[in-house]
Amino acid sequence: MDRETNKILSIIVPTYNAEKFLDKGLSSFLVDDNSILNEIEVVVVNDGTPDNSVAVAQKYVDRYPNVYRILNKKNGGHGSAINAGVGIIKGRYFKVVDADDWVNTQILKETVCYLKQHEQQKENFADVVLMSYKSYVLQREGTKQYPYDDKFIKQSGGPYDAEYINEHIYDFWWGLSLHGVIYNTGFYRSIGRTLIEGVFYEDQEFSIVPMAYAWRFYAYDKPLYEYRVGDVNQSVSIESSLRRLDHYEKVIMRLIDAGNDAANFSKGGKALWFSKTSKFINDYMQLCLIRNSDKRQLRERMKRFVEQIKDKNPEMYDCVNKNYRVFCALNKLHMSDNIYRRFFIPLLHVIRH
Repeated sequence: MDRETNKILSIIVPTYNAEKFLDKGLSSFLVDDNSILNEIEVVVVNDGTPDNSVAVAQKYVDRYPNVYRILNKKNGGHGSAINAGVGIIKGRYFKVVDADDWVNTQILKETVCYLKQHEQQKENFADVVLMSYKSYVLQREGTKQYPYDDKFIKQSGGPYDAEYINEHIYDFWWGLSLHGVIYNTGFYRSIGRTLIEGVFYEDQEFSIVPMAYAWRFYAYDKPLYEYRVGDVNQSVSIESSLRRLDHYEKVIMRLIDAGNDAANFSKGGKALWFSKTSKFINDYMQLCLIRNSDKRQLRERMKRFVEQIKDKNPEMYDCVNKNYRVFCALNKLHMSDNIYRRFFIPLLHVIRH
């Protein structure tokens, strides 16, 4: 890595049709200390956007050429933009921030200091740094209700290995996501993997597979990322998700295939991969069989999907098939998503504990 750039943190901003949001995000990286600002690199990856996002980004490049730059590429989707960004970044660590989200500027400043301080003690001290984040709920704008939901990591410090992270997975849960994770650039490149392109939900691959190879996790319980939620067009909305079932399944099969390299995972890496992948599969089955208001629509599709998992990975099948049978039973009872969340899930927690 080119150490002459003196960048400790690169921020990749995949950008497509984000003109009305991008200024808020890019301005949030401007910390008020030039010595710290010069440690940051912001790479806006123009994923063939047809709007004026590039013009917005260019204003920052013109004013802060040592901090911001633009990478232009043909449209290939969010994963493609991350892949392209990882290929050119110069920071020793990197984070992905979506173009319609932003960061807490003060905490960004503190995060850079945190990385520098630990690197002074041990160069490339972490493969993965896990952080908390906040969700900004659009429906609360203009109301008396505070618009943020805090997502806390319950345990800070390190180093931890993947085995420890998996054993205490819900203490670290919010950091085990695109919004929470910072990767060591050298580590990420060393595993030699790229993200699936042209689909949504590849953030699951980004936050699951590399972590299975990681030996050194640190947790820094500061809510750096501010995640905008509540837009019906977002990939996480029920309407959008049901239109993208193929995307879910492509990502899931790719995650399962990644387990074929488990012999090269770190200590505890397979267990962490298994926990996160099975959770994503369960979320997908819940979407299709519980959250979907048409209870009959996807029954046959889910049956075929689970059989595909059986062919690919019998161990994963044995795990998710138990939940599949429960979801099928609840589906036939026409249980609503609201009832499922408000009553059934809390009941399960009581039974398990």
